Amino acid sequence: MYNGGGYNGNGSGNYTTIGGFRIKPIYLYIAALIVVLVAIYFVMRFFNAGLQLHFGAFAGLLLLLANVRELIGGSVGQRGSTALLNVLVGAGLIFAWLATIVNALLWLPALILVGIATPLIFGRASVYRGYIGAARTAADTVRRTLVR
Repeated sequence: MYNGGGYNGNGSGNYTTIGGFRIKPIYLYIAALIVVLVAIYFVMRFFNAGLQLHFGAFAGLLLLLANVRELIGGSVGQRGSTALLNVLVGAGLIFAWLATIVNALLWLPALILVGIATPLIFGRASVYRGYIGAARTAADTVRRTLVR
């Protein structure tokens, strides 16, 4: 009885070893076909998204790049609230763009981010202090939970 990598007469052919697992080449071909089909699907979704959404994603990326550094830098007052507003709106635009390409469920974080950004328009300083206070409280709670 031959148990090597070749054909032994009972229907088992060559195997490819990947990470210690023996896999038949047909399964590799099927996996490669699935990967190619998924890639084609995402490329088609990308091209079907409107030019307006691509423009919005680019604008959101610019808002993020321009304001994240200022926001992380710990600026206070009016400049910090403006940076936070821009980062929230930029992230909302990026999630809206991703929702058209990847999955419609990504509209949920887009709407939440823009909803969080909306109060910053009306009372920037007080809302900014409230958001920073809530973020610090959440970070402290997470830290205490993980340190135990």
